[in-house]
Amino acid sequence: MRLLVLFFFPFFLWGQTLMLQGFESDLYSKKGNFETLKISIDLMIEGRYVEEESFKVVDALNVVIGSFFAEDLLTSKGKESLKQTLVTFAAKQHGIDIDAVYIHALRLVKNPTVEEIIEAFKREGLCAPR
Repeated sequence: MRLLVLFFFPFFLWGQTLMLQGFESDLYSKKGNFETLKISIDLMIEGRYVEEESFKVVDALNVVIGSFFAEDLLTSKGKESLKQTLVTFAAKQHGIDIDAVYIHALRLVKNPTVEEIIEAFKREGLCAPR
């Protein structure tokens, strides 16, 4: 048993974990008219040398995520497609071996319009109606 542990121990040294929290990107909406929606995503990426090569992983994520519509990433199918595409692109473009991608959170970041802010102030009684 001890020999088995000693044999496999070096393989565990290659695996690293990279945490990306609060990664934001503006993605096109399916609504058209060149409307964009901001998404925020928290990821955990496991693989060989992902920490040392984190700039390459982030570059791959930027390229890959930009190929999706924001609404597609909110579905299970879209999330799985993002993971698989990131693994494939990182390997092909940067030679990075990603073993697993885990999505901890993915959400749309809502930026309120001026009208929505004014309406909220009015509802709270913080400004007088015109």
